[in-house]
Amino acid sequence: MTMFANAAGDFLRRLLPIVLLVAVWWALVWALDVPSRLMPSPPEVGRRIYDGLVVTGDLWAHLWSTTEATLLGFLLGGGLAIVVGSTLAMSRTLELLAYPLVVLIQSVPKVSVAPLILLWAGFDIRSTVILVALICFFPIFVGTFVGVRAAPPVLVDLFSTLNAGRFATFLHCNLPHAAGSIFAGMEVGWGFALVGCVVMEFITGLSGAGFLIQNSANNLDAETAVAAMVLLGVLGFIGGALLQQAKRRLVFWEGSARHG
Repeated sequence: MTMFANAAGDFLRRLLPIVLLVAVWWALVWALDVPSRLMPSPPEVGRRIYDGLVVTGDLWAHLWSTTEATLLGFLLGGGLAIVVGSTLAMSRTLELLAYPLVVLIQSVPKVSVAPLILLWAGFDIRSTVILVALICFFPIFVGTFVGVRAAPPVLVDLFSTLNAGRFATFLHCNLPHAAGSIFAGMEVGWGFALVGCVVMEFITGLSGAGFLIQNSANNLDAETAVAAMVLLGVLGFIGGALLQQAKRRLVFWEGSARHG
């Protein structure tokens, strides 16, 4: 019962800023008398979302396209980031060789690479997945690298004294110590992943929330454009909440240390 009450309290605390934002939005639209064609009110956007998800269902295909590409790219980029970050953190030689290359690749604006990705991978979901993976890679990589490298030297020396191999030391010492930092990088990377997906949908103009926003704005359909933005915000909120919940479940010792 207490666990349920704590979860409900956490959810309400996360929801409160969103409610306040919607209230401010509604008040500004009403006070400034903004025409619906420029900025629809929250009830108008809510009605468009309801119609698009329940009545006509025309938003589902775009919402699913964005969700699928974002998830696949996030899993690909996040998986590579954890492997590469852990490998470089555990090897000083590999760090000196590869870390400057990672920073160099990160310094290149990913939007400028998007046309090349389209040329290489084609106008389908593969291009979007690749761009998403590239964009969300670096924050997860940094979280992994810093977390693994920050393992207490005393514990590392203890594992060495017990004749533990490098992999066993990483698995039972470095990785648990880095878990919180990895999840922090993943939460940042999830937001970046959505941005990368929308950018590629702007460019390809085939489907997804990005395509819906661009196409609706070109057709002066502000309700649909803002509805797509709201749905993107919901996706970001749900993804962040799930990652935080997973962190509490899997990295339980951090919560115990704080409460202790």
